[in-house]
Amino acid sequence: MNTVEYLKKLVYEKKDLSEKEAEEIANGIMRGEINEIQSSGILVALASKGESAEEIRGFARAMRSNSIKIDFPDSLDTAGTGGDGLNTLNVSTAAALVLSQIFPVAKHGNRLVSSKSGSADVLEELGYNISVSKDKAIELLRKCNFVFLFAQLYHPAMKNVANVRKNLGIRTIFNILGPLTNPASAKYQMIGIFSTKYIDRIAEAVQYLNYERVFLYHGDPGIDEVSPQGDTLIYEVKGHSIEKYKVNYTDFGIKEPVSIDKLRVENAHDSALKITRGLLGRDKNVRIFIGINVSVGLKLLGKVNDFKDGYEYAEQLMSSSVEHIRKIMELNGNPQKFEALVKEADKG
Repeated sequence: MNTVEYLKKLVYEKKDLSEKEAEEIANGIMRGEINEIQSSGILVALASKGESAEEIRGFARAMRSNSIKIDFPDSLDTAGTGGDGLNTLNVSTAAALVLSQIFPVAKHGNRLVSSKSGSADVLEELGYNISVSKDKAIELLRKCNFVFLFAQLYHPAMKNVANVRKNLGIRTIFNILGPLTNPASAKYQMIGIFSTKYIDRIAEAVQYLNYERVFLYHGDPGIDEVSPQGDTLIYEVKGHSIEKYKVNYTDFGIKEPVSIDKLRVENAHDSALKITRGLLGRDKNVRIFIGINVSVGLKLLGKVNDFKDGYEYAEQLMSSSVEHIRKIMELNGNPQKFEALVKEADKG
């Protein structure tokens, strides 16, 4: 591998790498075979040019091959790209917990990067033990349909990239790879995208990464979630085909919009508290936000025919979800911490 030639191709010729070239260079970076200066140059050149679908796919394949894997492809992941900067509560994690009542969910995620709370952070606040071994992960999926796959634990090769990413301080291709590198090889995925600039390219990458069905979405006013106050652009990828459409909050049977301002959080505890209040029915706005995202998951899994039916089903699932989360915490967490959170959420 001639790293300098790849740099010349990206910087001077402004050409995209092929999928094979991207996979080769990504393997070199993650295995520590390329020095940090050249790694930085490659990542900056890709970001400056704009990462192509083939480059994203090549990097995703490399990251998958360097990860610790578990064998549970008949599962769902709800990991998004993050980075919308709006600091809303961790609704994809909440949706994952709710949906795990009816389908196995292998939730892939990390600590906070660009938000007030990452999926790992909010799960810890709920009482969950995020350090789950490979064998324990399979056991949890079989017993309670839910496991969290902590990215730092399942992608040890990323330690060779950590210093470069930290010192660069800018978004690189690695910021969008998380949802495409689930250690369980989940065949079903909900992927929130932080910008419409990237949704086409990521959808094209997804087409050839062996998924059964994926929904990618970006909602008004710029969130990487389903929007409770306007339209949500959805790219539905099934096999090698892509269908694009928009859904409005009214399509879920919601009559009044919910402002994003009512869904912002200050930290992980605040997020966990709001999620619990929403599931208990103490915060109508949060419940709607969780419900519409669960509805999209139900449609993805083929459990409902339309989003309105999905929202009605989501209401049923949310009503029983606190008891389900109790079971999850008993199997892998701190039940007492969760009960304390429920009591705090149930006040007022």
